[in-house]
Amino acid sequence: MNWKRTAGALLAGGWLAVGAGCAHAPPRLTPDVEAKLAATPGGYLSGSVVGWEQVAVLNRSDFIWGLAFSPVGGRVGYTRLGAKQYFLSIWSLGSPPKLLADPVINTYEFDVEGVAFSPDGSLVATAGKDGVVRLFDAATGAPRGERRTEEPLGTVAFHPNGKWLVVGSLKGLLTVLSAPGLEYASEERGHSALVSAVAFAPDGTLYSGSWDKHVRAWHTGLETVRPGVARVHFERRDGSAVLNGTVGGKAPVSLVLDARVPAIVLTSAAASAAGIDAASLKETLNLPGALGTTAARLARNQSLRFKSLVLEGVDVAVCDSCVPKGSQGVLGSPFTDKVEVTFDEVTQEAILKLKSGAPEGARGVETLVLTQRSDFTFPAHVSDVTVDASGQRLGVGLSEQLPERNRDVYEREKKKVQEPQGPNNTGALVDAHSGQVLHKWPLHHGVVSSAAISPDGHSLASGGWDKRVYLFTEGSEAPRGEHEFGWSVRRVRFSPDGHYVGVAAWTPQVASASGDSDPAAVLLDVRYTQPTVVTPAEGAATAR
Repeated sequence: MNWKRTAGALLAGGWLAVGAGCAHAPPRLTPDVEAKLAATPGGYLSGSVVGWEQVAVLNRSDFIWGLAFSPVGGRVGYTRLGAKQYFLSIWSLGSPPKLLADPVINTYEFDVEGVAFSPDGSLVATAGKDGVVRLFDAATGAPRGERRTEEPLGTVAFHPNGKWLVVGSLKGLLTVLSAPGLEYASEERGHSALVSAVAFAPDGTLYSGSWDKHVRAWHTGLETVRPGVARVHFERRDGSAVLNGTVGGKAPVSLVLDARVPAIVLTSAAASAAGIDAASLKETLNLPGALGTTAARLARNQSLRFKSLVLEGVDVAVCDSCVPKGSQGVLGSPFTDKVEVTFDEVTQEAILKLKSGAPEGARGVETLVLTQRSDFTFPAHVSDVTVDASGQRLGVGLSEQLPERNRDVYEREKKKVQEPQGPNNTGALVDAHSGQVLHKWPLHHGVVSSAAISPDGHSLASGGWDKRVYLFTEGSEAPRGEHEFGWSVRRVRFSPDGHYVGVAAWTPQVASASGDSDPAAVLLDVRYTQPTVVTPAEGAATAR
């Protein structure tokens, strides 16, 4: 994408001065409300919404997947699919908006829908189908770390204290990682299907939504865990079990479990990724291989990690011919002598337990764990969950049709067949404690892909595959705002102060001299009747 051209377009009118020049535009914020909002840390607008106006088009060339606002710092970020790679575009919300960074995330084969800013606004996390969580500097886009998990990912959220983040997998797993180190902390198999959303309330309660038609609430608390047991994903391959671990704290590897091999073995590529310089190793160990006995180079005092289970001081042999094709290493007798391995075929997990228990003198590790508080069942697939500023209400997206894009969906779109409306194709306001639906608006045709609750908990923006975004407010059945896009809407989000709604959508690839198509990343200025500025303390007191 030509960012110079886009920036020029914004300066020429992409950031629109609306209201006074439009006879039917709802009123903008008055200068005194604008000033109070800017001067109130954590403050947000409250009141009945009466409409919105498009103020900026940030992208009109790409498929935009995920979008998030920074809690502080006035930034918005979205993930976009370029020609051959996914990118993270980070913008400041100035007048006009300014592109700050556009770093590469991963190759185009792996969708990246999860994006979230840290509470202090300094970091941006992404989560993609390649199973990798990545951190970027929110001002420069510089990479700040990454960790590969065991399952493809679709969503991510930071804990309010900024020390932890949670990622949701396409197979129902919720994984807690430390921030910014991205060390494994804990996990829960929270759902039986794809996790569509994870969102934290200010008190640390986590809400997770899934295509299994459930929203679950989780208490989060610190517990001391002794590093002697772990559950890890495994797969059967040619009659052997293959486990995923990490060598040297940085190299994820797939390892075949084989007690007949008298060593822990890595391929030369895996050893190099772990920081082992095989050429400089002097000691050797004779190992049987497909071509006979091999004198493998020996690297002593390495570390091997399987989530919370860590083996320190292990010796690792480097030998390509000793490792089965398609794997990166072998867990031989030095591993099986120390670790008891049992298999849970239902969850496809291997339970690893040190035979001697936790190492002598090893201290327990304080980590964040999830404990289920509530389970809300809905009559449709949950496509999105957001939480208001007080943590009392949820915005929930529901779809009667599974929100999965397949050939049938594309064929219907190609033929311009409109999906039906339904009572459960809707965005809904939901009580966060009881799960009661307080209000819903079944206006969309087909899949409702996203639902964003306003900070004050009284309004909702919903987006769907019918190319539309609606703005609703409590007490009114009719939408207060509507915006149409060229293709499917992927994500809608209110800014933390309630001033804007950001929309991520796909755009049709239209041939043009400029390379531009319909808007795909858009900022909408939300308008209120008699808005007030609420502080976090006032919002919490009102909720109680």
